[in-house]
Amino acid sequence: MPLRRSVLFLAVCFSVAGVLLLPTDARGQRGLDLENDTLTQSVLIHPPIEATADSFDLSTREHTYRSQLRLADQLARDFSVQKVGDDGVPRAYAPGTSGTENEDWYGWRENVLAPFEGTVARVVEPYTVNTPGTMNREAQPGLIVFEDEEESLTVAYAHIREPEVEAGQTVEAGEVVARVGNNGNSRAPHIHVGAWKGAPSLLGSKSGGTPLQIQLDLYASERSEGDRAEQ
Repeated sequence: MPLRRSVLFLAVCFSVAGVLLLPTDARGQRGLDLENDTLTQSVLIHPPIEATADSFDLSTREHTYRSQLRLADQLARDFSVQKVGDDGVPRAYAPGTSGTENEDWYGWRENVLAPFEGTVARVVEPYTVNTPGTMNREAQPGLIVFEDEEESLTVAYAHIREPEVEAGQTVEAGEVVARVGNNGNSRAPHIHVGAWKGAPSLLGSKSGGTPLQIQLDLYASERSEGDRAEQ
């Protein structure tokens, strides 16, 4: 191909690529307006479960936004623990078990960690335990609600057990506050995390606050260890 024609061909390619690569409007989850979206409305928290054992990983899934739910459920994340086997496959419960017992699950009774420095606004201890694969929608789940009053932020943990904090207590990010449970509207050991801009009193409300996307501070533990070493 003659040089002149090659240059023209490349110019056309770059022109087309430029059209294809033009920046587009950011889009969040369906049903959320960009001005009030989780792309700009989010909260950064300490990982909620201590998964530090060898080959353990923290697994998470974001809920699909649904405005008809309560603020703690409209846009939340579920966190569980998995272990990567020798075959490279992550599993939520131990090989050789069927996962039918809570004790089979790697996350069961693992430490639950505070999301940020703040105040415990509410604690509810569960009175039931679910068998994996089943749930009790009528039962009150184990619950801890945290507040950062200065930032007007609330974070709620559901399905906890064995709480180690009380309402009114101040906590540090990463502090052990409970254990991973399986109660209420839950089929397996995990922690449900919901967050919103607004007061803890909006826990059961569907409006009045802004649901927040949950972002994990992956270096929070290292920073906390460094701070403790300096003290």
